[in-house]
Amino acid sequence: MANTTRNKASRCVMARIMRQRVTYQKNFGLGKFKTWPAAEAAAQKWLKQIKRELPPTVDPVGRMSKRNQSGIVGIFPRIDRFQSAIATTDYCRWGSRWPGCPLKGGIGFSTNRYGEDDAFALAWLAREFRTVDRDWLERKLNSFRRTKKYAEILAQKRIVFMDQ
Repeated sequence: MANTTRNKASRCVMARIMRQRVTYQKNFGLGKFKTWPAAEAAAQKWLKQIKRELPPTVDPVGRMSKRNQSGIVGIFPRIDRFQSAIATTDYCRWGSRWPGCPLKGGIGFSTNRYGEDDAFALAWLAREFRTVDRDWLERKLNSFRRTKKYAEILAQKRIVFMDQ
């Protein structure tokens, strides 16, 4: 049953539900309910009642999480480290992905090739238009640079790979 757990060590059924990072929990002990099915039925009844009082669930698609490093949902920094016998080289890129992205790891744009700001803007454009067509994205970037939105997107960026 969803949102319930038999806690055999404590001899109770624990009902737990979370909304907007707040956990609601109640235990239903065998001392009061005598059997596991009776305790589970009481837990389900409590869950049904409390769900009516709680706010609705929030769809996670497009929601900012505390793990986000870039400042924009779906855009992420990536550092690839290559080591040879002589030296270690870091290659930095901005990537983006979205639900249904045809590329498993998303699409990335090198800061060496595009520069810090343009790589970030390309990642944003790829996510915004849900496309992995690099030629189209590069053409779109040329007109996008002259807009207010370009400056707004760059202002949201939280981290910088290198000074430019």
